[in-house]
This record gives sequence, C-alpha cells and structure tokens, in this order.
Amino acid sequence: MKKVLKRILTGLFIVLFPFVVFYIFLIFNINRHITIEYGNILTWEDILKKDFNINWQSKTDLATMTEVGDYKFKVSYFMFNYVVHLQIKDTTAPKVNVQNVVKYLDEELPTIDDFLVDIEDLSPYEIAPLNLEKRPGIQQVKIIVTDIYGNKTEQEATLNLIEYQSVPVFTGLEDLVIEYGDAPNYRKNVSVYDKRYGELNFDVDVSQVNYTKSGTYTVIYSATVPNGQKITAKRKVIIKEPPKTYKIEDFPVFNQFPDYPNGCESIALYTLLKFYNINVLPDEIVHTLKKGSGPYWENETLYGGDPEVEFVGDPQDKHGYGVYQKPIIEVANKYKPGMIDYTGHTLDDVLKLVKTGIPVQVWVSINLQDTEKCASWINPQTGQKIDWICNLHSVVVIGYNNKNVIVSDPYKGEIVNYSLQQFEKMYNLFGKRAIYYAK
Repeated sequence: MKKVLKRILTGLFIVLFPFVVFYIFLIFNINRHITIEYGNILTWEDILKKDFNINWQSKTDLATMTEVGDYKFKVSYFMFNYVVHLQIKDTTAPKVNVQNVVKYLDEELPTIDDFLVDIEDLSPYEIAPLNLEKRPGIQQVKIIVTDIYGNKTEQEATLNLIEYQSVPVFTGLEDLVIEYGDAPNYRKNVSVYDKRYGELNFDVDVSQVNYTKSGTYTVIYSATVPNGQKITAKRKVIIKEPPKTYKIEDFPVFNQFPDYPNGCESIALYTLLKFYNINVLPDEIVHTLKKGSGPYWENETLYGGDPEVEFVGDPQDKHGYGVYQKPIIEVANKYKPGMIDYTGHTLDDVLKLVKTGIPVQVWVSINLQDTEKCASWINPQTGQKIDWICNLHSVVVIGYNNKNVIVSDPYKGEIVNYSLQQFEKMYNLFGKRAIYYAK
C-alpha cells in the first residue's frame, strides 16, 4: 500500500508541479495593489509587471473605475483568478493663475473674480473669502483654493486702490477764425478725454457769439464726469470783417432769349457797349459778326468752322455753337475802338481791372456747370482739328468779393453771383479768354 500511495503522490506531484510553478509565475507578474492619480484611466500596463503574450481577462470594465476611492476586481487567465486592489487618489493641488487689480477708492472693492485668471482642477474646489481693506495704496491679497480632497494652492496678488485726482482735458480748442455771417461746427475736431472714464460727451454754449458783427467772442465748452465733477473750457472765436464787395453799379443786363439762343457772346458785347453809351442794337452786332459753317459730315469726316476766326453756326439758331474772343474784338472795334485782348491773364488780374471800374467780358460755361470736350471736327479751310468744349458761354464781370464773382449774364438776363472758386475753374478751362475797353 505504501508503495502504491507513494506512486500516486509522485504522479500527482509530477502532474501538478507545472501548474504550481505557472501559478507562482503569474502571481509574481501581477501588480495586485495599484495606486493611480485621479484623472488617469487604469490600463493593463498598470496591472501587469511584464509585457508577455498572455490573454488576461477581467469581468470589470477598467474604464469605469475613475472616481477617487478603493476598488477590488478579478483578473483571470485560463483557470487562474487573482484579486487586484486599486486605490484612486487625488493628491494634485489646483493650478491657479491670478492677476493684480487696480481700482479707484470710490469704487466697490473687487471680488475674487477680478483677481482670478483661471483655475484648473478635476475635483470640486472652494475659494477662501478675501480679506480686503478699503484704504488707498497697495495691499497684498492671498487667494487660497482648496479642493474637496484637501489639496490647497495659495497665490498672491496685489490690490492697488487709488484716489481719483485726474482732470478731464479738452483738445481742439484752438482759436477759431470764421467768415462774417458763417456759423461753424463747433464740435468738429474737439474732444474731452478723462484718464479714468475715457472720452466724454460735452455741451457748447455759443450764446455770446454775434455772427452779424465782427469781433472776438468766447464759446464755453462744458462736460460732466460720471462721478459728478463738472469742468468748463473757453475757446476764442474771431469773426472777420464783412467781405468787401467791389461792384460796377448800373451795368446793363439783356436776355439773349428768345431771339439769340446761342448769341451770348454778342449780347455780352452789347451790354458792354451800352455801358459805354454806344448806340447799337443786338441785331447789328449779330449780323456784323463773321460766321462760319456749323459741323457737317462729308465723306465720313466731320467738318466745321473755327471759333477763333468766326462764329460756328448761327447765334440765332438753337443748334448753333459759339465763338471766341478775336471775332468779337473785330466787331467791338467797329463800334468803339480800343478793345484789348486780355486772354491768358489770371482771374485775379481780371478782378483787379474790375476793381478799378472796368467791366471785362470773359468766356466760361453756362451756369458755371462742369463741362468737358464733347466734339471734334476739321476746319475745311486750314485742315486744323477743332476741339469743342460743351456749354460755352460768355458773360461780363462787373464785381466780386472774397466768395463770389458778380456778372451780367445774358443767359439769365440778370445780374448773377457765382462761386469764385467755380468761376475760376471754368474760366481756366476755356483758356482764360477775356476782353475789355481801356478807360
């Protein structure tokens, strides 16, 4: 019996020994007590000490164990089962970024949100109450953040409480020089700025200004700061002397319509001659004026007269064109010798003549409207190309001031004020053409 029993035990040992050895091998290659930081996910790399090719299994989903605490779960291979103890801890203190705060003493004390830039922590946390003093100057502020597991972070910031002593400043209040009768925009390029409140609204008191009387006046600017402080500033306003107007009185006017729809040059000369008491009729001037052909087509080429030597078309025809100064001078000298061609001189030169009492006939556009070249043709006598600028017109300048040119206008049959700037523009465009009689 003893021999049989011994043989049985020996056989069992031989059979079981490899399993025992393998069991011990597995035990020494498993981490049966594991600790991980909160926020990490348990993996098989945490459980196994070595990376060997064994297909371990667990009925527990490792990804479900995420909260702080103690866990037990089984892992198995074949018929071998092992219990693993897992502990998830939170030992990481919150990450806290803070900033310094500057406030005015009359404002509410800042809250924790004013100091905090951000907080990073996976766990719920609490922020300790602030201990702030209502006094001017810089004070150190401790920001303490503690999560529910006792991890604490302390950060320091500063609070600077300053007293508001700034005075808002107006800019753009330079002396303002305006023309007699003008009412300028007193707000243009003016602002009032406060270092604390930024740009402020303001009021303007112009009650002291008399726009109809030259002199020096004071405009009052005022603004109210949000804290109730009121400020004022003064601005000097200088109203210039009324513009002096030079005008030749009792100058004749005559309307070119309906008889001379394109005869402005002739009618302007007529008023000029009448001013000098020359007894002549408009018809006489129109019929004396040399005339050339209006534009016409021949062999696909447009031909026409030359306004430098003749009227292009007919002054009594609404489809007529016009004439420049030289043919008008020829007519003028037949009735009153001494007409001077002043073409090429500036408008200032023309106005200087008018200032001495000499009326000057000039070439501009109808109603001073902007215009440009609108047609070209060939003069059949000379072969020269003629460029025509639309809306040609002629008037007599009889006065001016610093804003306007005063003319006897045949197109309207009345004395008209035109913008000095626009008049000069059109006068230059048509070649600075001007004629006058010397006294």
